[in-house]
Amino acid sequence: MLSSAVQTFPDAAVVTDPECGRSRLIFPVTGVLLASGADGHWVVSSSCALWLAGGGRRHHIRALGNVRMKSFEFEAHGPLNLPERSCMLHVTPLLREVMRSLTRYGPQPPASRKVALLKELLLEKIIDRPDVPIELPEPRDRRLAAICAHIQLHPDDATTLGQFAAEMGCSERTLHRLFLQETGISFTVWRHHAKLRLALAWLEQGRSILDIALDLGYQNQGAFTAMFRKYLGVAPSQYARPTLEPLAV
Repeated sequence: MLSSAVQTFPDAAVVTDPECGRSRLIFPVTGVLLASGADGHWVVSSSCALWLAGGGRRHHIRALGNVRMKSFEFEAHGPLNLPERSCMLHVTPLLREVMRSLTRYGPQPPASRKVALLKELLLEKIIDRPDVPIELPEPRDRRLAAICAHIQLHPDDATTLGQFAAEMGCSERTLHRLFLQETGISFTVWRHHAKLRLALAWLEQGRSILDIALDLGYQNQGAFTAMFRKYLGVAPSQYARPTLEPLAV
C-alpha cells in the first residue's frame, strides 16, 4: 500500500480516477458510489468496498448523495495474488476497523510496526476477498441503474416499478423485462436483496432488529423477519454476528 485518503464529494460529483496503473480500494462511509468500467458496473454502499484493478483500466465513478470516501492506493506491481479484476468486497467489522485505523495516520502513514501490521492485514483481507453475502447484479441500462441507486440510498422508499416507469416515461413491462434481462432477477427480488445486504451489515454492527426493520420500510419486525427467513432460511436473531476484539493502534 502506498497511500490512503479520506475525501468528501457532494451529490452527483464525479470521483477522480487516477490515470496511473495503480490499483485502489474505495469505501463509501456515507452515501453511495456508482462505478462503471470495461470490467463491470457496481452500486457501492457502506456495507461494501470496491477493488479497482489497475493496469491501465479506467473507471467512471459518481457520487449519489453526500459521499465520504476512504481510498487506499497500491503499487502497480504488488503481490501477484491480489485480484486481477475489479470486484466488490464485503466490509466485515474487522476490515472496517483496519481501514479506519490506517486513515487516522493521514495520507502517508509513518513507518512503524503497527502501521506495517495494519497494511499487511488490509492486503490479506483484499486477497481473501470477503464475499458480498447477498449479490446485487448491477444493470447497464441507465434507467435501471438510477432505480437501483435510489433503492440503496432510500431503502425505506416503497415506490413501485410502475411508479418508477411513469416518472421515466416508459412502460412497467419494459422495465420488468430489462430487469430480468440484465440482472437475471425481478425488480422485487432485487429490492429484497438490497434490503437484505443492508440488514446483514447492520446486524453485524449490533443494531436492533426492530430498528433495522423500520429503517428498511417494514411496518413491523414480523414482516421483516418473514422476508429475511424466506431468502436466508433463518431468522435475523439467528444470524451469527462475528465478534471483534478491539484493535490497538
